Amino acid sequence: MWKSWRKTFKLVASLTILSVVLSGCLYPDERKAENQVPSTFFLEATQKAIEQFQKDTQVLPIVTKPMETPIFEKYEIDFRKMIPKYMPDVPGNAFEKGGTYKYVLIDVETKPTARLIHLGAVSTVADVQSAVDRYRNYFNKLPVQSDLGNGYYSIDHSEIGVKVWQVPSTMGNYLLPLVMNAEGKVGIDYGADIANMLRENKVTVQPKTDPRYVLARETMFVPAKSFPYELVDGEPRLMKL
Repeated sequence: MWKSWRKTFKLVASLTILSVVLSGCLYPDERKAENQVPSTFFLEATQKAIEQFQKDTQVLPIVTKPMETPIFEKYEIDFRKMIPKYMPDVPGNAFEKGGTYKYVLIDVETKPTARLIHLGAVSTVADVQSAVDRYRNYFNKLPVQSDLGNGYYSIDHSEIGVKVWQVPSTMGNYLLPLVMNAEGKVGIDYGADIANMLRENKVTVQPKTDPRYVLARETMFVPAKSFPYELVDGEPRLMKL
C-alpha cells in the first residue's frame, strides 16, 4: 500500500511540474532573447534615475510591501513613478517589459542601490516548494536527503518526483543547490557564491554581519529566496535560526 501511494504521489508531482515547465516554453520569442540578459547599461541608467528622483523628492520610488517581506525582495522599484521624467521607459530586461528580472533596492537607509532578482530562480524555488508541501501533506514528513546541520537539509528530489533542480550562480558559470529548513521552507544555498566572492573580490565582512549583504553589494543580483549565513573560520555557513 505504501509503495502504491508513493508511486501515485510521484506521478501526480511529475505531471504538475511538467505542466509548469511546458507553460514556460510558450512565452513569445522576445521573452527568450534580449530581454533575458542582465544589462549593466539598464542597471546604471536605473541607478542614475533613482538618485535624481530621491534628490528631487526626498523619497524613493518603491512599491509598498508588507513588513514581513524578505529584505532582499522588499524594496521593489516602481518604474511608473519615474517615467517619463527620470527614465524614458522601463528597462528592456525588467519583468514589466516581459523580461526575467525584477529591479529592487538595497541599502535604502544609507546608499540606495539598484540590483536584480532573477525571476527564473524564484520560480524554481516556488515549484520545488510546492512539491515539498504536497509531499509533507501526503506523508506527514519532509523529503529529507541529508542533514546539513543547524536545522537545514538537502532535499530528496526523487521522493518528491522531480529532477534535482538548481539555479544559476550570481558569481560564475555554475549552479547553486536548493535546501530546506526544519519547517520545510525551501531556499537557495548561496554558500558557493559567498565563498567565491570572498576569494575573488577580497572583500571584508565585518564581525556578526550576514555575508549575503556583502554579496548583494558586490554583484548585480540580490540573494533572493535565501537563508541567513555566518562566517565560521572564514567560510560561509547557514546560520542556526
